[in-house]
Amino acid sequence: MEEYLRVVVAGEVDSGKSTLIGRFLYETGSLSEGVIEEIENVSQKLGQDLEFAYLLDSFEEERRNQLTIDTTQAYCKSKKGRQFIFIDVPGHKELLKNMLCGSSYADMAIVVVDVRKSIEEQTKRHAFILKFLGIEEVILAINKMDTVSFGENIFNKAKGDIIGLFGRIGLQPKHFIPISAKEGDGLLKKSKKMPWYKGLPLAAALNDYSKIETKGDLRFALQDIYTIMNERIATGKIISGEIKRGERVAIMPSAQVRRVKKIKVFTGYRARAAAPESIGLILDEMDGLRRGQIICNGRMPEIKTEILARIFCLRPLNIKEKLKFKCATQESCCSIKQIKGVWDSSSLGPKPEGSTLEETDITEAIIASESPLVIESPERLNSLGRFVLKVNREICAVGINL
Repeated sequence: MEEYLRVVVAGEVDSGKSTLIGRFLYETGSLSEGVIEEIENVSQKLGQDLEFAYLLDSFEEERRNQLTIDTTQAYCKSKKGRQFIFIDVPGHKELLKNMLCGSSYADMAIVVVDVRKSIEEQTKRHAFILKFLGIEEVILAINKMDTVSFGENIFNKAKGDIIGLFGRIGLQPKHFIPISAKEGDGLLKKSKKMPWYKGLPLAAALNDYSKIETKGDLRFALQDIYTIMNERIATGKIISGEIKRGERVAIMPSAQVRRVKKIKVFTGYRARAAAPESIGLILDEMDGLRRGQIICNGRMPEIKTEILARIFCLRPLNIKEKLKFKCATQESCCSIKQIKGVWDSSSLGPKPEGSTLEETDITEAIIASESPLVIESPERLNSLGRFVLKVNREICAVGINL
C-alpha cells in the first residue's frame, strides 16, 4: 500500500493556508455531506459566506479570531489515487514551536503567499525552518489572485521577490503556482482566468513528487524491546533501505554485528521489510539492545560526540546550559561547546561577534554530546541529519548536522 505523502502547508497569518486545504478537500470529494453541512452552519452562525478554513480551524477560538493555533492534519486522496496528509501549521511568531513540530513530520511543503503582500517576516522564518529540516521539495502557492484580477504582472513581481529570498537561504522551489484558494482556481486544474500561466495546477504538482529517502542503506531506529510469549523483540521503524531475514547487521554506535533471525509484523513473520515500515526484529543475540540504537547495513554512518550544526533558536539559549539532544530515537545530554556565528532570521544578516543567542536567532555551533551519536548529512538521510534540543522536556531549538 502506498504511504501517505505528508505535506506541510506554511505561510504568513491570513495568507489562506487553511482555506487552501479546505477547498482542496472539497474539490477532491474528500468531505462527507455531514462535514459540509457543519461548515455551512458555522459560517452562517458567524454571519459569513461559506468558509473552507473552518474545516481545519477546529477550535471555537480559532473560528472567531480567524487564526490557526495548533497543527491540524487532514487526509485527502487525489483523483489520480495518491494519498496525502496536509499539515496545517500556525503562522504567528508566538506559535513557532507548533509550526516546527508540524513541519518535522513532512515530506514536502507548500508555502502560501498572499500575492498582495509577497515576502513578510514570518515567511522568511518558515523558509529557514524548511531548510533546516531538510525539506527541499517546496511548492510556492501565490494565493488570492482573485483580489488582483488574476494579473500576470503582479504574479511575476511576487514570484521574483520570493526567488530572491529563497535563493539566499538555498531553497529552490520546484513550482510557482498562482491560485485563488477561496474560489478554487489553480487547485485541481488550470484556471481559465489565468491563460498566461503555463505550469502545473497544484494537484498535478503534488503528484509530481517522488520520495527518495526510503531507498539506500539500511537504517532501523530501535524504539523499544518487548517480551512476547517468552520471545524478545526489538521494535522500531525502518527509516531507509530494507532488511532481510538471515543477513548480518551492525548495531550502532557500538558496531556489534548480529544476524537477523526473524522479521515480525502485525500479521505474522516476513522474509524482508523495507522503509518506511514499522516492524519487530528478533536477532541471534538480543542482549545489549536498547532504545536509541540504529541498526545498519551497507555503508556505515558517522559516529560523533562533537557535531558542527546549524541551529534555529526557539527561545534564548545560554551556552552554559545543559541540553538534551534528540535525533530519531536517540537521546543524549549535551552542551554548546563553541558558537561560530549568529544570524538574525528576520534580516538574514549576521549579528555582531559575541552576540547572545536570542529567540528566532540562527547559529552555527559545535555541540558536545556525552554519548556517541549516529549521524548522517541531511542531504543523504533527513531523519538522521536533523535534531532537536530540549531543556526540561521543552523543545528550545531545532538543528541540522553540517
